[in-house]
Amino acid sequence: MTDGWPSGGRGTGPLMPGTADRAAKRAEERANGREQRAKERLAASEQRSESRAAQRDLQSQERERARESRRIEEDQRIKARLDAPPTNDVEALKISKRRRSGALARSGAESKTDRDTRSYKTIVDTARIRTLADRGASVSGLAGAFGITVEEVEAALLETAPQD
Repeated sequence: MTDGWPSGGRGTGPLMPGTADRAAKRAEERANGREQRAKERLAASEQRSESRAAQRDLQSQERERARESRRIEEDQRIKARLDAPPTNDVEALKISKRRRSGALARSGAESKTDRDTRSYKTIVDTARIRTLADRGASVSGLAGAFGITVEEVEAALLETAPQD
């Protein structure tokens, strides 16, 4: 008797009856099982993809609703602030200049900072003064910009440019 293999150690003998059929059936069952598992994995993957897409869509709709409600709330706040009478001119100026952009404006941490300009020096150049005056700058404006008196600006404007 053999063990069912062609050379089972005792020589080559015929296979046991039905062995080839059983082997073929098992191979077919394994192939069907693999195919079935692959189909199940594919279906599960598609279901996960669909559920994630639905979840992303729901989240984007929620974000859009929140964004819209924030915009409406901000519009109402701005309208209320514009409708309220300002208590002084500085507040009226702030209301008229208020812009709704920038991270500081959104967080409320926005504050006006005054720079220390005491050590800043403006170079008084008569050619620059004449150029700016030619462009339409006023004498008092030039005096303020350069930090000199109106008489000095007028004197600089009366000077003739050096001929090279």
